[in-house]
Amino acid sequence: MSQVISGLTAIAFIAAGAGASPAYADNARRFDGTWSVRTSAETGDCNKNYDFKLAVKGGTVTYAGFWPVTATGGINKLGAVRMMLKHGSHKVAATGLAEGDQASGDWSSPHPKCSGSWFAKRS
Repeated sequence: MSQVISGLTAIAFIAAGAGASPAYADNARRFDGTWSVRTSAETGDCNKNYDFKLAVKGGTVTYAGFWPVTATGGINKLGAVRMMLKHGSHKVAATGLAEGDQASGDWSSPHPKCSGSWFAKRS
């Protein structure tokens, strides 16, 4: 009898895992939406902080504002953020972590040489 219960328990765990697979595959989409971002310049020659919007669809990040900015990169299914923003000849690399409706991390720019942190909240 205990072998039958153990077998049923194992089947239940396997079935639960199989049922979770599509949700796991869709995990990259759990960060989809529009995000409001605020930057903070902390070191170097950057003396401005910026507020702007990014859009996430299927884990891919794009710029959602009116400036001539290009955003590339994304958020993986675990919430790791890696992206690049370009405005003219200026480039900013950003990394961080997203959890639920919030994300934060660090950014750096080679020209002008500066760095700082950023915080985002899903709109």
